[in-house]
Amino acid sequence: MAGVKVAITVQDDGFRDALTRLLAVTANLKPAFDEIGSALLATTEQRFEAEAGPDGVPWAAHSAATLLRRGSSARKLRDKGHLYASLTYASSRLQAEVGTNRIYARIHQLGGKAGRGRKVTIPARPYLGVSADDRTMIGEILTDHLALAVRK
Repeated sequence: MAGVKVAITVQDDGFRDALTRLLAVTANLKPAFDEIGSALLATTEQRFEAEAGPDGVPWAAHSAATLLRRGSSARKLRDKGHLYASLTYASSRLQAEVGTNRIYARIHQLGGKAGRGRKVTIPARPYLGVSADDRTMIGEILTDHLALAVRK
């Protein structure tokens, strides 16, 4: 997946313990990571709709120049919908990742200088990441998969 992606390293002992227990009863965590990837993709899409980052902070307002060019009803990061439509996830037996193959995705996630001569400053509008609610959801998914694996 080219473009931009966010790698989350699990530092939480609860997640690590759940993953260790799950690995002890099954060598294939792909179903769990498939579900996690799909769920994180859905919350990433919801951020575009809410125009807010994983931390709930609203994205920066459009500049006056953008409002003149696109109108007051312009949606942030969804003018043509290409970035939103390119969001995807990939999973394996040991990880899930959410991202996009759009080369310009990074500048929107992190902000910075863009355009000819780097004269335009684009504010960060983070859309990738894991929120507190996402962390809870990941824990629930892992717990559910652990319970299913133990029953088998």
